[in-house]
Amino acid sequence: MQKKYLIGYAIVLASVNLKAEDLGLAGIDVTAPKGVYKSSYSSSATKTNTNIMDLPQTITIINQQQLNDQQITDMSKSVTYSPGIDVDQGEGNRDAFIIRGNKTSADLYLDGIKDDAEYYRDLYNIDQVDILMGANGILFGKGGSGGVINRVSKQATFDNTNNMTIQLGSFDSKRSTLDVNRKISDRLAARLNVMAEKGDSFVPGVNYEKQGINPVFTFLVDDQTTVRFGREFYHDQRIGYRGVPSKNGRPYNGNRSQYYGNSSMSPNEVTVNSTFIALEHNFSDYLNLKNTTRYTDYDKYYSNIYANSSVQSDSVTLSAYYDNTQRQNFFNQTDVTWNFDTADISHTLLTGMEIGTQDNRRYRLTDTDQVVSIHNPTGSAWNYGTYNRDKRTNISYRSVYAQDQIKFNDQHQIVIGFRHDDYETDFNLVAENSALVGDKFKINDRMISTRLGYIYNPSPEVSYYLSYSNSFQPRNGDQLDAISSSNANEDPEKFINYEVGTKWQINSKLFATVAIYQLNRERMQITDPNDSLNKIIVDGQRSRGVEISINGRLTDNYSIVGGWSFIDAEITKDQGSGSSLISAGTSLGNVAKNNFSLWNKYEFNSHWSFALGAIGRGNMYAATPTSSSSVNLPGWVRFDAATYLKIDNKTRLQLNIENIFDKTYYSSAHNVNNIMVGMPLNARLTLMHDF
Repeated sequence: MQKKYLIGYAIVLASVNLKAEDLGLAGIDVTAPKGVYKSSYSSSATKTNTNIMDLPQTITIINQQQLNDQQITDMSKSVTYSPGIDVDQGEGNRDAFIIRGNKTSADLYLDGIKDDAEYYRDLYNIDQVDILMGANGILFGKGGSGGVINRVSKQATFDNTNNMTIQLGSFDSKRSTLDVNRKISDRLAARLNVMAEKGDSFVPGVNYEKQGINPVFTFLVDDQTTVRFGREFYHDQRIGYRGVPSKNGRPYNGNRSQYYGNSSMSPNEVTVNSTFIALEHNFSDYLNLKNTTRYTDYDKYYSNIYANSSVQSDSVTLSAYYDNTQRQNFFNQTDVTWNFDTADISHTLLTGMEIGTQDNRRYRLTDTDQVVSIHNPTGSAWNYGTYNRDKRTNISYRSVYAQDQIKFNDQHQIVIGFRHDDYETDFNLVAENSALVGDKFKINDRMISTRLGYIYNPSPEVSYYLSYSNSFQPRNGDQLDAISSSNANEDPEKFINYEVGTKWQINSKLFATVAIYQLNRERMQITDPNDSLNKIIVDGQRSRGVEISINGRLTDNYSIVGGWSFIDAEITKDQGSGSSLISAGTSLGNVAKNNFSLWNKYEFNSHWSFALGAIGRGNMYAATPTSSSSVNLPGWVRFDAATYLKIDNKTRLQLNIENIFDKTYYSSAHNVNNIMVGMPLNARLTLMHDF
């Protein structure tokens, strides 16, 4: 099979007529005027440096200016002012998102390479965050269902810049970062990013501490060849927090700072060691090759004692488990990009191959549930003594893909592509539900993803587009919990996205988009409403929505970023029966129909600036309701603010305040009894200095 891929790949590469001018293949991912939230180019969506006006999909770029102004230091905060995406609770131990109605903890990437593990990511070494909406199967492989999030890391450049930050905040939080970039010689540059942070929470007993160090190097072998390599060590330890239970179909209205469980027995800890090397070679002005290899070792454990029932007669049931994950990921991508003309039609042809392996072991220990008083919800004598689950997997895959960006003239373009994925999963279910199983089997998944988009540019400032794309999620996705012998031979889940939209370059510093879409999910796997220990395959789920965004400068002094999204996400066929019936037409849990956000920054003079932000969300269910039960999370509006002082050309001081009116609200949920309470009034004072 691999030999056939190589032969087909060679035929595609050999069959084109090379004769175009350089379209800027190497080096630049995004350009943005300094101090502006708007970015004009991205390489995340097509793997080529493409003007956003020429992309047949919605893409949101959170650039360095926005990261700094809003003091965004982690993934969950990065999506706060982005329409169409919301944060899932993630059981208090991982990044998880709801993108166009689809929940995921796996569609996260670093420089286009899968960062496929469950943990909280910090942005100390990140230049920008790209959010690509819709099915993105042809370039990202499995998953990419509602969308993907790609972090673009800071790389070594050939100049001498240094930056440090010191931050103090509410709940005894402290953070410091260092970013040093050095030109070592005409051919070697080095960069070092370092971070340390610790703090407490509005919930007593909940705290965190994390550190990261990331040296990277850029070496110019010659005028055509560049090698980049680096290594990151990242460590995060914290107390997991899973929020509040429900009562009578609403979040329990008790003390918002109460921990429902035992915080001292709910530690989370992850260590991430990652190494990459990337080679880029320009054969000519129109032919470019890039090869990237990344190896990452994840060592994670977490334990938690948490509410596992609603409040009944002033009592709540607590459950407990210890979970350990060991994972090693190896990925290698090779991309060849050619620019050429055929009969006065311009092509940017990308062909690529990807291979990867994932070795994984995940096991769980549990304890017996305890019923406790809601007024003292901690329990006692907890002991993770039951060997409950042990899953071991080895995944290997091979993928080939091709994409052609075809420009007929200044008004008409199309983007067309396909991808073939060949996944093989060796699975060993050692134990399940406290019983030794020894169930070994092999899963083979072969998937073809496609993409077709048309872009019409009536003028350089306006574009309209239509697009179709799909992606697949085999049973080895979303952190491997879904695999069992009962579903091993089921076809992968399929996601189909239809989208129409427009993009408007209002001026050189202000950009707006509107998108209308329908995203269908077929062969989806869910927990059996009649048996929480069983998984079933159903059809299906559908999301229909509108997304509007705007970012950039309205005037020379006034900058904005924000948007509005409407989404109608529902189950399309009956699932379960009796009291556990989920009827067709039922709204999906964790998806609010309306979301809006708007961040406004005004520069009064060369020294002082002020910002005011508002975030709002409508009502939503904590989980998809059944015929007999539902829990509703009320809508809310939160206000944020910031003040900026430019002391001199090298020193800046800013104060960021979140939830300035101390609103009590519920930001996310994992299920009906793990409902996250939003942060109360809190502030961070940050000193930034270039040296």
